[in-house]
Amino acid sequence: MTGRPGLPGRARSWSQRFADRLEAIGATVPPGPPAAGVTGLEVEAGAVTARVREGQARYDVRIGLAEFTPAQWTRAVRAVGADPDCRARLLDNELAPDAEDLFARAGLRLFPARTPDLAMECSCPDWALPCAHLSAVLRSLADAFDADPYLVLTWRGRTREELLKELPPAVPRREPADSALLLLGRPAITVRGRGLTEVLGPAYEAFTGW
Repeated sequence: MTGRPGLPGRARSWSQRFADRLEAIGATVPPGPPAAGVTGLEVEAGAVTARVREGQARYDVRIGLAEFTPAQWTRAVRAVGADPDCRARLLDNELAPDAEDLFARAGLRLFPARTPDLAMECSCPDWALPCAHLSAVLRSLADAFDADPYLVLTWRGRTREELLKELPPAVPRREPADSALLLLGRPAITVRGRGLTEVLGPAYEAFTGW
């Protein structure tokens, strides 16, 4: 699985991000059985499982990745909640293209940071890691990330629905006092030579700041 250069003005796909990450940590994915040979791909918290068909043989594959701890997910939820674009896309069942960078700023990596982070197992007799069957599952997993980017988060321990439940309510944007008072226009009433808007400004700010 080799990283492909991104097109100008176009965000990298999640499969490409995953492939680039694997290449960066030295987890080279050699050619193997086609993705069509992979069945029963399941992405759950901390583990990806699948079965690979090669001729008459069937091999069980498991790829583990540590879940984020509750404290780490608290940081992640805060980061998502504080980012208007990421939050809006979450509500629209999309994962923001810069979500990986957003998590990184919170000190979290969506994808493995080093080869030992991936616990790869296959029931075949080949001792190589990754073997051809693991490689096929990694390719299928990359395609699955494009079809449903939230599987990236599921692997780390939260589904989209669980993340939505933990997301704090959006803080309504408060209109600045000056802007709101300007909507009142300039009343003819004055108090000791000062316009009513100017006089009421501090009181309005104090009221809206409660």
